Amino acid sequence: MKNWRSYLVLVIGLLLILASFVVYGLRVLETTIPFGSTPQQIANLTRIYGLDRPVIEQYQWFLFTFLPGLTLLGIYGTVGLRRRDFQHGILVKTFIVLMLITNTVTMLTYLVTAHASIAESPLAFWVGLVDAGLALVNFVFLLVLWNGYKWGAWAFGISSFVLCTLKFVGHIPIFPVLFEVSSVIILIYLLRASWFEME
Repeated sequence: MKNWRSYLVLVIGLLLILASFVVYGLRVLETTIPFGSTPQQIANLTRIYGLDRPVIEQYQWFLFTFLPGLTLLGIYGTVGLRRRDFQHGILVKTFIVLMLITNTVTMLTYLVTAHASIAESPLAFWVGLVDAGLALVNFVFLLVLWNGYKWGAWAFGISSFVLCTLKFVGHIPIFPVLFEVSSVIILIYLLRASWFEME
C-alpha cells in the first residue's frame, strides 16, 4: 500500500470506530432504564425503548460503523504496517487471525451485555465497558504482533491477564477464563521459532 493510502485507511477506520462509540453512548443514554425502577416501569420502558427487539436491530447503527472501522483497522495493521524483512509462519498467522476474531466477538458481547446490565448495577456496566476496551486493545496488540514486534506479544499477554482477572472476579464461568489463559500460552509456544527474529 502506498503511504498516503495506508494512512487514509487508518484514519477512516479510527473515525468509524470513534463514531461507533458515540452512537453506542447515545444509544445507552437514550435507552437506559433508571436504577430502582419498579417491574411495571421496567416492562413499560423496555417496550418503549425497543429493548425487547433483537440485538442486531437494537445496535444496527453501532454495528454499521464499528465493524467496517474495525475491518479497516485490521487491514491497516496487516497490510499497511507490514515489515518487508519479517513474516510469521502460517500457524502463527492463523492463530492470530482466530484471536482477532475472538477479540472482536468478545468486544461486541461485552458492549451488548454492559448495556443490558446497567439496570441491575452501574458497576457491572462499567466493568463490561472496561472488558470491551481490553478486547479492543488486544485486537491492536495482535496487529502489532502480526508485524513482528515483540512488545505486541508482551502487551497482549499483560492485557489478557487483566481481562482474565476481570472475568474471574466478575463471576464469568471458568471456560472463558481458561480460554483466555490458554490462548496466551499457545501464542507463546507458536512464537518460539520466530521470537529472536522479531524486533
